[in-house]
Parts: sequence; C-alpha cells; structure tokens
Amino acid sequence: MLAHEVKNPLSGIRGAAQLLEDGASDADRDLARMIRDEVDRIAALITRMEAFGDIPRLRREAVNIHEVLDRVRTVAANGFARNARIIEAYDPSLPPVLGNRDELVQLFLNLVKNAAEALPETGGEIVLGTAYETGLMVTASDGTHRHQAPIRVMVRDNGVGIADAVRDNLFDPYVTTKSCGSGLGLALVAKLVRDHGGALEFESAPRRTEFRVFLPTAPEVAAP
Repeated sequence: MLAHEVKNPLSGIRGAAQLLEDGASDADRDLARMIRDEVDRIAALITRMEAFGDIPRLRREAVNIHEVLDRVRTVAANGFARNARIIEAYDPSLPPVLGNRDELVQLFLNLVKNAAEALPETGGEIVLGTAYETGLMVTASDGTHRHQAPIRVMVRDNGVGIADAVRDNLFDPYVTTKSCGSGLGLALVAKLVRDHGGALEFESAPRRTEFRVFLPTAPEVAAP
C-alpha cells in the first residue's frame, strides 16, 4: 500500500519533468532529464523495497564506479548538498567493479546525504575518493568462499562526527540521532555492501568522518 501511494506522485513528477524537458534550454534540459532518471530509479527502488527480505538478486555486471559517483555528485550538488563543496580524489586507472548500477547509486547517495546533513552551515566539504588496495579478503554472505574486494570508495566530511552512543549499532535499522530520521539509510548501505560481496568500515572524529566501501572487481571478459 505504501509503495502504491508513493508511486502515484512519482508518476506526476516524472510527467512534469518530461514536459519541462521538451521546452527547456540545453542546460535546463539536462536537469529535467536528471529528475526523470532519478524518479525512475526511486520507483525501481520502491518496487524492491523488500531489500531487507529475501528477494531475487539483481543482475550484476561490470560498472564504472566513477560514473556512479558522477551521478551521485550531480544529484547531491543540485539538491541536499548544494551548499557544500564536493571534492573528487579519484584514481582514474581503476578497473570496473562487479555490481548493479542503481544499487550502487543508492548506496553512495545515502552516504553522501548523511555526510551533507552533518556539515557545518558554512565551510562544509565532502570528499569522494577512490583507490585500489590489495590484501583485503571478504567472506561471501553464504560463507562458502573468500574473495578480494580491492576497489576502495571513500566518502569523507568535515562535519560534527558520529555520536559515541550510536557507533556500536550504527548500521542497525532504526538507529539514528536525527530528530526526523528513519534510521534506515545506513542499514540499507550495509545491506547493499553485503549484497555486492564487499566490506564497509568507518572512523569518526569532530571535523573528520570517513566511510570506506570495498568492492570486488568485475571478472575479466574472456578473449574470443
């Protein structure tokens, strides 16, 4: 019932974005297209809101992590992080990760949104970084094997930091210090990281909180 009630206004938003796109300038057309694409992604997310239950795994394929982060940055810079400075610190030589693009966008949108909500009113900064690190082995969720997750994606902010009272249960559902928060954002992040066969860690102090997501690389395409 909730999914139905949310999808109805989403359909209206998508239709309005299409109308704006048809009559917009080149610059505004890109924003209208972004609204439409994000509405489609949110609708797909709602369709699979069974994310915390047993649902079929979505298709995983080779994904350029920097294209994912570019989308996340565009959405953030035009919305909840418009007053923040977003800095990129990317390793351009990274291979593709094995994942689902929409899920990865949702994962990093949640982390960047959390970072934006912790920033000071002025001078707020969010750093998005990528790197290749060898040596980290992750146990599969079914416990059958271990694999490497060498692609590190970092989201760092200069906000207030994470309260000591919630650190031990930070990724549990409904754990939040926000007066209007649901406490599901980081729980979904942890779930999506596990679904991708990755690992998640964080460290936090005043003016420096950093989340690090480690993801496996996509298998190399076999030669003909």
